[in-house]
Amino acid sequence: MANVVPGEDAQLSFPLPPLHFYQHYTNENVKNDLAPKPPKVVVGEYSMYGHIFKTDDQIIQPLESQGIMRLYSKEEDFDHIVEMKKLNHSILVNYLELVDIMIYAPASPERQKKIEEIKVLFINLHHLINEFRPHQARETLRVLLHRQKQQTLETADRLRR
Repeated sequence: MANVVPGEDAQLSFPLPPLHFYQHYTNENVKNDLAPKPPKVVVGEYSMYGHIFKTDDQIIQPLESQGIMRLYSKEEDFDHIVEMKKLNHSILVNYLELVDIMIYAPASPERQKKIEEIKVLFINLHHLINEFRPHQARETLRVLLHRQKQQTLETADRLRR
């Protein structure tokens, strides 16, 4: 536990939001339609974290456009799960090889080469996982809508009785 020094103000983990972000959104302002409207949708380019992005860019950028070697098939019909298992197995094998290098020759240039190979394997694995994000979002939405439909039907049944 942290020691509390008397006379010192406690600091928040995160700063409070600026007043102008919420002070205009009172119940009365929202009711009277005086609350600020949401910002306009960005069209074209925008800057985020020091990088320029375009609104028409692909959500998941190809590995090749990032200068990273793709270690799995480019075909659309390959089995993602099989490829992820292969990458996972390769990561484990490369990790064991790295441990072996670290034990017998820690100053060897092979160590850095092996670390880079593991890095590329992890990037490829994460890229495959991220390709599932749109599917995951659709499936989550489908399940949510199914639950809402079930709840509505159950409520309607209870009201009919």
